[in-house]
Amino acid sequence: MKFKIHIIVLLILGCSAFAKAQLSTFTTATNELLNEHFTNGKVDYATIKRNPQQLKRALTALKKISLEKLNVIEREALHINAYNLFVIQGVVDAYPIKSVKDIPNFFDAKKYNLGNKKVSLNQLEKEILFSETWDERLHFVLVCGAVGCPPLKKKAFTADNTELMLRNMTKIAINDPQIVSIDMHEKKALVSKIFDWYNADFTRTETLKEYINQYRDQKIPDGFTIEFLEYDWSLNGK
Repeated sequence: MKFKIHIIVLLILGCSAFAKAQLSTFTTATNELLNEHFTNGKVDYATIKRNPQQLKRALTALKKISLEKLNVIEREALHINAYNLFVIQGVVDAYPIKSVKDIPNFFDAKKYNLGNKKVSLNQLEKEILFSETWDERLHFVLVCGAVGCPPLKKKAFTADNTELMLRNMTKIAINDPQIVSIDMHEKKALVSKIFDWYNADFTRTETLKEYINQYRDQKIPDGFTIEFLEYDWSLNGK
């Protein structure tokens, strides 16, 4: 009986070690892809289209990972990376395009390999990532392939850096004049449509202005109104 238990423990540890090895391969390939094909908020889709080996290596490793063998933080980091790579894959598959809006039902129609299942972008975001690790700051790190969304960071998420990157990227985004700007003459703040679409996520415990101001270097003054900007769906490509 003890021998059988020992064998089972070894098998479990072996499966976990394999999952973490594949996760390491996936993270390394993601880092290499972002470092080589991402500059100043722009993705070089044309070059990835011509030479897709790095993207394929990352997606192949992702397909082999047993997500149930990872802890919650590891899965959160993986899901963020996976979402951003799936967007790149979706754009590359249809490239050249001027916007993800040129691809019919971009966020729901296409299914991507996430471990042993297939998911759409919306399923990964809403039914998996937000369901398992709800955090409104995810809206600033899930990059939809548009100029209007916060830019990709030239670094993959990991269990060790996810909290720091969520905090830093949220602060960077909210201080970006394309996301939030203040018109002192008109006494209003012009803010991204993201804050309108997901208003309930940002106002669960405070007003929208209070949420934004906790990350702003230049605060939105009292008495200023908030106006939502039109979203720029132009492709975030070089």
